[in-house]
Amino acid sequence: MKLITAEEHISTDYAHQAISDYLKTLPNDPKEMQAFGKSFAEGLVAYAVDPEVMSDIDEKRLNYMDANGIDMQILSYGDASTNPDMLPAEQAIALSQKINETIVNAVKRHPDRYLGFATLPVSEPAAAAKELKRAVEKLGLKGALILGTDRDNQFLDAPKFMPIFEMAAQLDVPLYIHPSMPSKTIRDNYYSNMNPIGFNAIMSTPGWGWHMEAGLHVTRLILSGLFDKLPNLKLISGHWGEFVPYFLERLDEATTPVVGNPLKHPVSYYYKKNIYVTPSGMFTWPQMQLVLTEMGADHVIWAQDYPYVTGNAADFLSGTPISDKDKEKIAHGNIEKLLKLK
Repeated sequence: MKLITAEEHISTDYAHQAISDYLKTLPNDPKEMQAFGKSFAEGLVAYAVDPEVMSDIDEKRLNYMDANGIDMQILSYGDASTNPDMLPAEQAIALSQKINETIVNAVKRHPDRYLGFATLPVSEPAAAAKELKRAVEKLGLKGALILGTDRDNQFLDAPKFMPIFEMAAQLDVPLYIHPSMPSKTIRDNYYSNMNPIGFNAIMSTPGWGWHMEAGLHVTRLILSGLFDKLPNLKLISGHWGEFVPYFLERLDEATTPVVGNPLKHPVSYYYKKNIYVTPSGMFTWPQMQLVLTEMGADHVIWAQDYPYVTGNAADFLSGTPISDKDKEKIAHGNIEKLLKLK
């Protein structure tokens, strides 16, 4: 069974260096920074990745793919701790462009093994829309992956971000809404003072917090009326939809009778029409079963979240109690259709 995985990350030494240099120029509270850094070090042991693995886009990665049943990866920049959008405008734009060129060069070296999603300077929406257009039309990338809120902690339904979504709709390419670091306020209010200290970091990020925030992004975009304005826009949501599929009926029940609700349809209508869901390496049958029940097989695509999650990406899907036709859709057919590969 051909397998294309849609959330497979890279990082680069030059991005780490650029952001590290910038952070050193900022005024901060050393004690808070040190405490959170210690929390991260103790809490994220299971997700620690060798920087060489993260930055390798050739031999090691290709050997891994061959050994684990992956025919093609869609590469994206997925290091939330060094998000280019953390930088001031001109630096963020330049770094995003450089990362996109790194990804496209890997695709050119291995066109039968890689595709790519662009990185965008989201805090500069006009520049982000321009870079998305360049990345798709000139570089040949297939959409973009957005890492959470912007540098001012604004959600993506803020009107200023509309140019990004308008450009994606115009180009007919998907945007992958990926988790990122919750703000310090959220971390302090919701996830501090846990024992051991490592729980602070793990619960604010991959254990719970950033999934809730990424799901809230998608929900707020639906409630903003985005898909009434741009009915052909497609979003991708990882980690089985970041909790949202489990609450679709509740969201419909709670929001439909709201006075002044401007939406033409219930929340679930847009979710099932405009959103595609991936596992992001969370290979668990109860979650997959619920998503398939809510969404149907046509809106599920496969993803491993490499290199944060490793192992045979094909075995779990092959062993699920669904039809071979649906397995083929999820393994490669849906993403090929979404990205117009065939």
